Amino acid sequence: MDKFFYILLFIGFFGYAQDKDLPQSSTKSKGAILSKGKVSSGNNLLGIPNRPKVKNLFAKPEKGINFKPKEQFTNPSDLYTKKLNAKPEDENNRMKEEFGNDMYLGDFVTTSDKMVFLCRDHMMFDGDRVQVRLNGEILIQNLLLENAYKEITIPLEVGFNKIEFVALNQGESGPNTAELKAIDNGNLITRNIWNLLTGIKASAVIVRN
Repeated sequence: MDKFFYILLFIGFFGYAQDKDLPQSSTKSKGAILSKGKVSSGNNLLGIPNRPKVKNLFAKPEKGINFKPKEQFTNPSDLYTKKLNAKPEDENNRMKEEFGNDMYLGDFVTTSDKMVFLCRDHMMFDGDRVQVRLNGEILIQNLLLENAYKEITIPLEVGFNKIEFVALNQGESGPNTAELKAIDNGNLITRNIWNLLTGIKASAVIVRN
């Protein structure tokens, strides 16, 4: 028992002597300050992997990854650029197909001796003008369509009355655009919009009993 005690005492004394000989760390080191006041020197004594090793350890494989922009993502402005770059003759042909035919607004029956029309340019005000005819005769030679409604009162004969609105131009942006309302005895009987090329007309037939 005494021998075992002396052996333990000798081992403890030897370990104390080794700790006393080791150099003490100083807080004056230029390393980063860690938690609890410990100091990490530039010699990597804490066992933290060097930066190149960390990068290699956590790097993901890049094989097969393509970071080039995909072709399906296009610039929306390209659509407007394409339209602006369209040839004038192509635009004229398209407008002829869409707006180059006379428009029929319908036929109506009334007992009134007049019909009131409200007409305006429902799009951008660009100088659209129309001519108003009754049974082939000109009632209004040149009517400028503005954004505010203009009231047109047309007298009706007994029987058949054909009313025509002829596009005199296509304004600055084309085609000739308008909104038309027909009022019979204070009641709205029809509402239409038109897009007409120059010389094309929109017409309605009113039968007065």
